[in-house]
Amino acid sequence: EERVATWREPWIRQGVEQGIKQGVEQGIKQGVEQGIKQGVEQGIERGIEQGKREQLRRQAEVRFGTRTAERLFAVLRREDDPQRLDAIAEAVVRCETGEELLREAARRS
Repeated sequence: EERVATWREPWIRQGVEQGIKQGVEQGIKQGVEQGIKQGVEQGIERGIEQGKREQLRRQAEVRFGTRTAERLFAVLRREDDPQRLDAIAEAVVRCETGEELLREAARRS
């Protein structure tokens, strides 16, 4: 009976080792897939934010001139909150002067 029990030990050990190996491989694969997905999502979000900043800079340049646009862009580069970027976009439309826009942008940042 003891000898029969020892025959199974190598198979059990091999099964456990295979299970661990497969678990690790699957975990790595899932981790890589999840990492790629998160990276793509973050890349899209950053791209949208950068596009928004550039659009705001161009709108400010058309409306208030290059100097105001460059100063606004310096503020926008530090801004990462989408709601504040939206508020600054509204300010580009509402403000009467470039100075007023810059004050509003600085206040919101």
